[in-house]
Amino acid sequence: MAQMLLWVLPLVPTVTALLMLTTRDRRILSVIDVGSSAVLFALTLVLAREVATGGPQALGVLRVDDLGLVFLLLLVILTLAVSIYTVGWLRQAVEVGNMKAESLRSYFVLMHAFVATMVVTVLADNLGVLWIAMEGTTITSAVLIGYHGHQHGLEAAWKYIIVTTIGISFGLFGTVLVYAAATDVMGGAGAMSWSAIMKVAPMLDPGIVRIGFIFVMVGYGTKAGLAPMHLWLPDAHSQAPTPVSALLSGILIKCALLAIIRFQTIASAACGPAFPAEVLLVFGLTSVVVATPFILVQQDIKRLLGYHSIEHVGIVALGLGFGGSVGTYGALLHVVNHGITKALAFFAAGTAIARYGSRDIHVIRGLLAVAPIGATLLMLAALSLAGMAPFSIFVSELMVLRAGIGHGHWVAIAIFLVMVVVIFAGLLHHVGAMVFGEPTAAAGREVEAWSPLLGMLLLAAIMVLLGLTIPASFDGLLERATEVVVG
Repeated sequence: MAQMLLWVLPLVPTVTALLMLTTRDRRILSVIDVGSSAVLFALTLVLAREVATGGPQALGVLRVDDLGLVFLLLLVILTLAVSIYTVGWLRQAVEVGNMKAESLRSYFVLMHAFVATMVVTVLADNLGVLWIAMEGTTITSAVLIGYHGHQHGLEAAWKYIIVTTIGISFGLFGTVLVYAAATDVMGGAGAMSWSAIMKVAPMLDPGIVRIGFIFVMVGYGTKAGLAPMHLWLPDAHSQAPTPVSALLSGILIKCALLAIIRFQTIASAACGPAFPAEVLLVFGLTSVVVATPFILVQQDIKRLLGYHSIEHVGIVALGLGFGGSVGTYGALLHVVNHGITKALAFFAAGTAIARYGSRDIHVIRGLLAVAPIGATLLMLAALSLAGMAPFSIFVSELMVLRAGIGHGHWVAIAIFLVMVVVIFAGLLHHVGAMVFGEPTAAAGREVEAWSPLLGMLLLAAIMVLLGLTIPASFDGLLERATEVVVG
């Protein structure tokens, strides 16, 4: 049963995408969308129970262990929240002309194709299938980024395709090098399987694996938005439709991080943990430093959130680089915390943009007076992104800091703390100006739609819960996932 679910899970969004082709009615499309996401969520919970009781499950080129399950759960939660949010968001977008009623079918088809490619990415045991699925996410998401069809959106989509395709080519070369090293030890059979490679990883040629890991870091790091390969991310996040932005930042860049983690475990076994840790620390610290000045000067709210993704991906890389059980656990927890919080932030930002008809931070003023619930959720998400207690990101950032201090990375910790303090001040200044004060004349006075609020409240509840306590079942999952990484 559990093994069959490995093939059923990617089939759910695939079949849904085909089903979407049979109707043009927005209401029917929304019902199918929410229903499919709910089914995907329920099946993942069944699979999670099987993995918790019976260990990793594999069938062909697909496999799920506790590490992959962390990312899969984040994916299905965000997919469900996005589907709920989209119901009201889409109705408003059609009314104001941002989305054409006759093109909604293609939008939903692309969204579920995008989800299907991410599901395969998370479940892939074969490193070649992992690369193909990651390239598939580029194709589907690129069309969604430029979906509105205006000049800036199309420019962002082309930049995304060009930068990430060049980057992922480096990832392919790194994959080939690791495959070559594995073939020397185990022959051709199974030399692309991550689980099979891990059994012989200590015997791999460390020189080849080192070069391969560097190529993988550049390749998949480009898709993850790590600096200095981040050039596509702010444009793509700002120009994409709001639900797409939530998935891009919430889970797509995390899929690339999962690919990096898979190769990190191979490199740690073949070369020792110090080498991949140093590479991760360099890219992680660079990302945090590069993102900071751009966060301070942004005037576009969605670009602001995009640069925050670069910062937080860097924090995950720092946690993995600091290593050990604490650093790895903190990095994996931060993957979930940031995914939930950033999707909530994009939802709230999308609500504000719809009311003011602008992404300009200077235009959005007095949001609390015209949309009190949405403004409150935006402020809560901003406080969490800034690392304030008692929200979830505070907990995972604290664990990353603890790991860095425990391993004596004092210079990295000092730079990181300075950047975090500056970002904290900059983000609260931007968001505080949007939430408080007198509304501008551009502000809409419509009643807040229920489905976007429901989607946001779902994520806000998870964000607050993980800041106050980590449920025992989820804590156990993170501990087992940490063991997969650190061995």
